[in-house]
Amino acid sequence: MTTSHITLRDAEEQHAAQLFALINGSRDVLGQWLPWVENSQTEEQVREFLQLRVCERRLGASRTCLIDVDGQIAGVCDLHGISHQDRRAAIGYWLADTYVGRGILPQALQQLLTIAYRELGLHRTEIITAAANLRSCAVAERMGFQQEGVLRGYLYIRGRHWDARIYSQLASEWDVTP
Repeated sequence: MTTSHITLRDAEEQHAAQLFALINGSRDVLGQWLPWVENSQTEEQVREFLQLRVCERRLGASRTCLIDVDGQIAGVCDLHGISHQDRRAAIGYWLADTYVGRGILPQALQQLLTIAYRELGLHRTEIITAAANLRSCAVAERMGFQQEGVLRGYLYIRGRHWDARIYSQLASEWDVTP
């Protein structure tokens, strides 16, 4: 098995074309669980999303990172809804189909948690995922997040309401090894 070099870098507007191509190549799988995929039908929509996230980063409200695998963009992970007052944020993540199942996401999330707990000084991070999205639930659990409950009818994806699981992790529970 080949070891990949995985790094995070801040998402910028100039990444719109690459990100759009990744989304398009994995649209069916991503769209099954991620409601924002419907709003990413054009490169311009992805560019507008990135512009918004750059502004939010400057304000300290979010941190959207590209997952770079051996120099190629493989997906995105982010901290959003950052509350500096409460010292908490939500985490989102996705990988393009061709990168799934290669152990990339735990390494990327470990780097994101380093940003959350060490750089930003957060106390709590949360992951909310569709309860039926077993892969995403497994990622949260593998990363040491504790399930707090089920949010009934919380997500609206492709014309249907889905239950969601909410997971959390406190800085004191974080382990630097995935």
